[in-house]
Amino acid sequence: MTTAPGRRPGAGASARRIDETARAAERTAQHRRAKVALPVAAIVAALVGYAAATVTVWQVGLLLAVGIVGYGARQIYRRTPTSWAKGAVGEEATARLLAPLARRGYAVLHDRAIPGSRANLDHLVAGPAGVSYVDSKAWLSAKSKLRVEGGTLWYGRYNQREALRKVVWEAEQAARALGVEVRPFVAVHGAKVPGPRGRIEVQGVTIVAAKKLPRLLQNLMPQPGWTADRITAVEQLAEQRLPPHGS
Repeated sequence: MTTAPGRRPGAGASARRIDETARAAERTAQHRRAKVALPVAAIVAALVGYAAATVTVWQVGLLLAVGIVGYGARQIYRRTPTSWAKGAVGEEATARLLAPLARRGYAVLHDRAIPGSRANLDHLVAGPAGVSYVDSKAWLSAKSKLRVEGGTLWYGRYNQREALRKVVWEAEQAARALGVEVRPFVAVHGAKVPGPRGRIEVQGVTIVAAKKLPRLLQNLMPQPGWTADRITAVEQLAEQRLPPHGS
């Protein structure tokens, strides 16, 4: 192997970059709002503080005034978590789960560019069973459950048909680049995956609880010809044809 799989930099990097861009835009908008809102909050704080001080003591008025300004600042600069940030956390968690496979002869690559597309591949794993593509999903809402109805995967009130079609398409692009079959998986963080073994098959995709992913990949049926040399060769080809996203 060229580098210890699982220690490769980049898991979640694409999502982090997009989140940072969104955060910068959000901060600029917050500064713009603060130029108007904070002076107004200061005036209100002064009036309320003065009124409170006249009927109690000046310390109470001061505390109220400071509290009003502080509350206004917190509201203006409160950060709204983005789906990209949550996605990055999920990808990073999946990378940590996949890292131990390196000691067992697997090759693991993260956040790879798809040629001719702005899309990326979250994780590629090459081992004795061939190549697997893993898409990470951070489905963390306590109010939303994962279920299958009529052959369709649902997360809360949202069906995931298009999301799974995209996973299949991404696996197909990896297969085209590498010249081998690539099996698609979705690693779920947060939501409970229905099924007695914590995994289900929908639209040709294996959906599995993230914590069960490493064992599942190790238990796949070994395929003829997938020796250590071939795994290394596929890894090197992936390095050439599927470079880190954004590089």
